[in-house]
Amino acid sequence: MSRIGDWWQSSNAKPRRHPTDPGHAAAPYPALSRSGRVAFAQCEQYLLREIVEARAWGRQVASRGDTPDTDGWLVMPGRTHSSLMDDSRGMGAMPAVMDSVVQWLADAGAIRPLSEHTRRAIAASNAEERLRDYPEYHPDGDGRRTWDDDVWEVEPIRMLQIYPHLADANDDWSQQARR
Repeated sequence: MSRIGDWWQSSNAKPRRHPTDPGHAAAPYPALSRSGRVAFAQCEQYLLREIVEARAWGRQVASRGDTPDTDGWLVMPGRTHSSLMDDSRGMGAMPAVMDSVVQWLADAGAIRPLSEHTRRAIAASNAEERLRDYPEYHPDGDGRRTWDDDVWEVEPIRMLQIYPHLADANDDWSQQARR
């Protein structure tokens, strides 16, 4: 096809929903102002990126062998917010907005906090892995990040009820949707 034909098709194509697109949850959203909705959507989008990879990260944590058992679906909202702030050069939504997205999902039953013991064990494991893999970046030798203790478990069945389009995200989510 010609370049003009390719351009015409791409310009007139119907937009496809991506699994990390915000604003498509089946659960009711909290009542917010216009600017509040924009910030909420921004945090929701970044958290959805983390949720899509929740099973992969859960497997990585479990493969270390030194952490307590979890259901294998883990997210770190603090790490996600840090990524948002890096990408927006510090102009993204405030941490309280990310906390409200996390609380909204927790109230809906899609995520739940881990026990204090499990969170501490995962945080210590994260720091050890960071020091082992990237010793040049941690001259203080600690390897800890502020978000290391902010670990939540994803309830995949409930998450698929809230975000049915996650079934198209990757093999982990599609297998979970078929159960």
